[in-house]
Amino acid sequence: MSNPFNHESSTHSRFGAIGPRMLLIALVLFSVPATAQVYPVNGVFSAIDARYPSDRAEACMALKTFGVDAVTQEAVAELIIFMKDKRYDVKGDLQIEERLRSIKKTDGGFRITELPAKSGRLPGFRRKTSYFLRVVDPFTIEIWDGTSLTQYAKCGPQKAPV
Repeated sequence: MSNPFNHESSTHSRFGAIGPRMLLIALVLFSVPATAQVYPVNGVFSAIDARYPSDRAEACMALKTFGVDAVTQEAVAELIIFMKDKRYDVKGDLQIEERLRSIKKTDGGFRITELPAKSGRLPGFRRKTSYFLRVVDPFTIEIWDGTSLTQYAKCGPQKAPV
């Protein structure tokens, strides 16, 4: 005999209607694109150092001729590549890949915090890198890491952006 007060079927129909609604709400909430942070500059930058070709054109020519090997062959002091939310730093035989964690616009520049792109450490124990980046002009940036200030010249077409 059928029980008109069958709690099992009424509970099922109540929660059965909630399921698709919750799914729809979850899809709407998680489909909104997140605003990813990117560096305020992009491209390839060569460090300006008195012990290396100080002319921006010479450093970039060495980079075009030898590629990344220009750094290991000591034709260029240091090379930094900014690409969306990643920064690649090549200095001597050391190559580092960092991922942008946060960027804050401040007076005259940007306070940048990064994390290693690939880390063998536990998530709570990652080494953070922080520095101040200032855009001097469309072809020159300065990075202050707390101990030293380094200027970098952009390699590539030397046309001012329109």
